[in-house]
Amino acid sequence: MDASQVGEEIEVKLKHYRWWQSRFLASPADARVRARFERSVEVLCAATGERCGREAASTAERRLRSTGGGSGDS
Repeated sequence: MDASQVGEEIEVKLKHYRWWQSRFLASPADARVRARFERSVEVLCAATGERCGREAASTAERRLRSTGGGSGDS
């Protein structure tokens, strides 16, 4: 997998994380939403090597900025 594919993969994972984060913040008592959000955190953490969801998102955003990737909507 080349660097651009890795960047695209991280961008997709970050978008999923942000999408589920917004749903979770809107409905924190919804067990299904919470589970999906927690799974998106796990996936993003695994992709970035971070242990915290916020840090993983920050790392992903930094990587995308440094490679010129990202759509700029996060």
